[in-house]
Amino acid sequence: MQITCRPDNLVFEADPLRSVLENLLDAGVRHAHACGGNAACSTCRIMILEGSEHCRIMTPAEKKLAERLDLPVHIRLACQTRITGDVTLQRLVIDSEDVEVAQHQLRAHSIGSRVPAAILSASLRGMATFDEEHFPYDIVYTLGRYFTQMGALVKQYQGVLTSHNGFKSLALFGLKHPQTAVQQALQTGLALLESVADLNTTLRELSYPEVNLTLGIHYGPTILLNIDPQDPQRVSAFGKSVNFATWLESANVELSSQLLLSTPVYQAVREQLSHVQAHPVKPSPNAKPIRVYAVPPGQTNFLPHEDSATGSPWAATQPTGWLETLREWLRAWSRF
Repeated sequence: MQITCRPDNLVFEADPLRSVLENLLDAGVRHAHACGGNAACSTCRIMILEGSEHCRIMTPAEKKLAERLDLPVHIRLACQTRITGDVTLQRLVIDSEDVEVAQHQLRAHSIGSRVPAAILSASLRGMATFDEEHFPYDIVYTLGRYFTQMGALVKQYQGVLTSHNGFKSLALFGLKHPQTAVQQALQTGLALLESVADLNTTLRELSYPEVNLTLGIHYGPTILLNIDPQDPQRVSAFGKSVNFATWLESANVELSSQLLLSTPVYQAVREQLSHVQAHPVKPSPNAKPIRVYAVPPGQTNFLPHEDSATGSPWAATQPTGWLETLREWLRAWSRF
């Protein structure tokens, strides 16, 4: 029996009594195996391109690590895999940088995944010259309150914040409960619009310019990766669905709207919304128009029920005493 090894383009005879890793090393292939071949690191992982039927079943140690990392069935550990016939494989960890990536994935318990999710893209507009016209603490107050509220609301509706880039943010919903993903994303978006409206009331009282929040919500397959070695549990989102949600948010500027939904999102919640307007928008000058749906603020039928103890729909997230104190302090401070 033979092993064909890529990207080395090497074909050699294999001993069925030895593991794939041992066969690779015997053939002179410098295959990574940071833990010494004990199914403890996953750096010896290989992709079976042909001959998967000739691979013996997983050992208990390989199965445990594969479940921990959610490895697909065609990704095997060379140190644990034995073969009964010809196999073509692709080495996945080639150099020291690949080893570091594999070890980071082990700490994160994931090599990455492709999952369906509701994607909420948000941008706080009107802040471009804020730091040039006002005191630094004005920025701290405005952004601090907005991001605090956003983080609390995303958490309340079981979402995950994946990124902040300046005044732009991205949140995912439905990673654990896909059936409620769209509803949770929309509830978060509507609550954020209310939060920013309340913030603008305070900014007007302090004679500061108002800010504008624009949101886009799309549902689709999303690639999740753990890319921060300092925080293995933090995920970042990539893919066409993320790009579309970001474009959707930016289309609010052209339509003078605040919240836009893609067709998949609108179809999922249209029975619960009112006064929604459909608009054809071109993603680029030569592209075909895409139908998007503008949702006006104040869709109260989509907001959570009042908390029985406090009577407030935002009892878990809405700041109370500290906010009034901060307002009074800012009013006094702004006189100087």
